[in-house]
Amino acid sequence: MSTRIPRERLQRARAAHAERLRQAVADGRLARDVAAAMMDPRMTRWRASVGFAVVDDFARLSGPAENIVKVPAGLAWGDSRAEVAVTDRRRLRELYRVVLADGTADQQAAILNPDLLRSFWQPGLAEVPIMDVWESRFPQLVEGR
Repeated sequence: MSTRIPRERLQRARAAHAERLRQAVADGRLARDVAAAMMDPRMTRWRASVGFAVVDDFARLSGPAENIVKVPAGLAWGDSRAEVAVTDRRRLRELYRVVLADGTADQQAAILNPDLLRSFWQPGLAEVPIMDVWESRFPQLVEGR
């Protein structure tokens, strides 16, 4: 059973969180669009607290389009192996979901293939605020839909 947090305490916590994000943007440690997404009420509290990365250039995405994708240990989930076959669309989509939410920009560049990412790009691939940031940076994800 969860305990309700008093409204005043919750408002103070949100204000402090917003101030930390504003300072991170001002210091150049966080992109403005990512900070805005972290304050979006649709973002889960956990994700809002830990943040997420987004590559700075779509052209950096160079993940494999065939054969095997190597999964870094920090991104492996559940009983997954250290590799995912590109032909296993279900597991590959799940890997892409994890990489969008938890991967560093360098991991995203190494794992995500631009054509495969476009083929998987639909609601539910990541939290809405994360997808909004990707779509605003890379309109080619939604072109032609």
